[in-house]
Amino acid sequence: MATKMVFHPSLINTYSEEIVQFQYVQGLAFSQKQKNVDSLHRAVLYLHPGSKVLEVSTKSREKNGVDCSAFNLLLDGYYLESVFQAGKVFEGVGSFIEASKMLPKEARDYVKERSQNHSLIGFTYAENDFSLKPKTFFYDWLYLNALKQSNIDLNPLLSYYTFTDIEFNEKTQVNCQARSLAIAISLKKKGLLEQALKNPQSFLSLVYKNNL
Repeated sequence: MATKMVFHPSLINTYSEEIVQFQYVQGLAFSQKQKNVDSLHRAVLYLHPGSKVLEVSTKSREKNGVDCSAFNLLLDGYYLESVFQAGKVFEGVGSFIEASKMLPKEARDYVKERSQNHSLIGFTYAENDFSLKPKTFFYDWLYLNALKQSNIDLNPLLSYYTFTDIEFNEKTQVNCQARSLAIAISLKKKGLLEQALKNPQSFLSLVYKNNL
């Protein structure tokens, strides 16, 4: 057995988190990961019968889930994940803006290698500086802007109750595309999505008031 954090859009707190226990399938192959997605979704449906669940990653069995992966979304013509890595600011060395033009995995490895022994002190994007708190602020901001720039139609996703990311490990990772999509859906349902995307300050006040 294994556990995984999943995310629900919330009209009260923007999103909610839930730890779900599921039967884990051993193996690193793509097919094995999809089996784990299926297992996780069965566990979610056991807890929430009749609800709709979407895997948000390249491992998703649904096109909407694959399209909403951070490895597929584009921001300013570059991959979202690469822009995120390029936006990290480290003490003593600054940021590695050249990473934005790389493929996602290449960008992640590039920044990780060059930032060794340097503390992360903030983020920067489009002449805006972002602090480290709330912890997911910068990533969520980029993700929702990438949804908009990539012309993702959120209307078909409004009926989903739960969003998952089989690769996310809440014990070692902070940002999660499933959480970010849950935020987008919540704002869309409230009619606040466009207002939230006006600027980072508006986004901060609307999204994290009850989710700090």
